[in-house]
Amino acid sequence: MKTKTNNLIKIQTLIILMVLLSVSFSCTQQKHKNETVFLSENGMLLANKAIEAFDVLNTSLRTQGYDNEMIRILNDPSPATYMMQINTVNSRLVKNNIKKQAAFRLFKKAFSSYNIFLDKNFDYSSSNLQNKIYAAASALDSFKVNDYFLERVQMLKKQVSGTRFNEKTAIMELSLLYADLWNTDLEKLYLLFETDLEAYKKGVNEINNTQFNQQKVASLVDKPYNNSDVLVNLYKLQLVKEKEQKTESLTDLLQNISTGFEYLGNISAEMAKKRQNKEKIHRLNEEFDALFADN
Repeated sequence: MKTKTNNLIKIQTLIILMVLLSVSFSCTQQKHKNETVFLSENGMLLANKAIEAFDVLNTSLRTQGYDNEMIRILNDPSPATYMMQINTVNSRLVKNNIKKQAAFRLFKKAFSSYNIFLDKNFDYSSSNLQNKIYAAASALDSFKVNDYFLERVQMLKKQVSGTRFNEKTAIMELSLLYADLWNTDLEKLYLLFETDLEAYKKGVNEINNTQFNQQKVASLVDKPYNNSDVLVNLYKLQLVKEKEQKTESLTDLLQNISTGFEYLGNISAEMAKKRQNKEKIHRLNEEFDALFADN
């Protein structure tokens, strides 16, 4: 009886050990996944954010044109003979953004392929990773970012199409190239937003109060005042505040994506090293996730 009891205890202990080993192995696999697949997932997320941001940006640029036209119409001394003035500067920016957006769609496809490449349930060839990276790199041929940009593009294409393809190095360089593309016009856009905002404030302030429908303004301004001129001025202030909030929101969106590319570049660079700092990779991935947690 005692022998049977001892055997039962041994079996129970063995089962517990097997369960613990299984849990430990599962945790190790998850940690490994965190260090590899998260980079590809973050790349896809960032690509989506950039693609969506181009739509928001182009809507804002078109709205700038409408707002500026409204200001000119309301301040024109001869409305009967007024001719609309098309903003060709914004039109060129919109077209350039559409072109960039198409490139970022290829960037997203490259990271989607990288995600499949890292998935052990798929064959390496099914990811088509080399072709996807090459296509994303080729999309950069028509962009002039800096003196070395196109040279780096050609080097990446050569490395990807060669026999010694290194996916980690290729992903790192692709991330850095697209970061440069994203950031290239960012400062110009911020200056454009600020200049446009100042012009809008000035234009709204110069609109004669007689141009406004007093009853309509009273319904739009939720303030307890009777003086019609005060209400019109408050409405002007409301217009300026709304414009400032939209400008700030757009600037924050663009800057967050720029910061996201900085993280992506740092993560991919660390992963391309022979001796990876896994704690650093995990920390950077967590910070990247926090950056877009509320978006």
